[in-house]
Amino acid sequence: MTLTHARRVSVRRATLQDVNAIVRMLSDDRRMTPQQAAFIAKSQPQLRLTIAHFGLEAGHVWVAESGLGALAAAAVWIPPGIVFDKHEQKALLGLHGLEPPTPSRSSGQGDRAPREDHVRLAAVGAAPTADDAALEALLSPALRWADAERLPTYATTLASAQSELLLPFGFSPWPSGSIAAGSWLRRPPQPL
Repeated sequence: MTLTHARRVSVRRATLQDVNAIVRMLSDDRRMTPQQAAFIAKSQPQLRLTIAHFGLEAGHVWVAESGLGALAAAAVWIPPGIVFDKHEQKALLGLHGLEPPTPSRSSGQGDRAPREDHVRLAAVGAAPTADDAALEALLSPALRWADAERLPTYATTLASAQSELLLPFGFSPWPSGSIAAGSWLRRPPQPL
């Protein structure tokens, strides 16, 4: 008799209890360059506070869980029209004795945000044991919504570190044709 294990994945909105696990997942991703990994590791306290305060309140933080309830993947989405006040974020971090993280950039594109209405993928990560089904289940609903609304989706510098995960979903480098530190990825709306 052959035993088969069906890998079930469930997707749900993240809660405050998920924040530490999400930051650990983002910090432990082996697909990042050493510079990206060092930045994330150094910025864990700021990321926790930012995801908990801004991501859960104004954005959309989603997690995919395996059939055993283990966190398999996570994504932080920012809908169109939501702008995070940098002064408010700096004040919040200062209140907790933290400084805003300053990533090193070899490209001047990092702060150049798109001007068109768009959905923003601020961060994405997958556990080393996650399979393609977890990422598909996590990203597909938001991407389908963006397609229905005819909105492009941009992956910020942090999410673009996961280009290996995102390129199969239709993302490509923006604004240039090569992926460099500080670059973003863009996914045009797909036909329904």
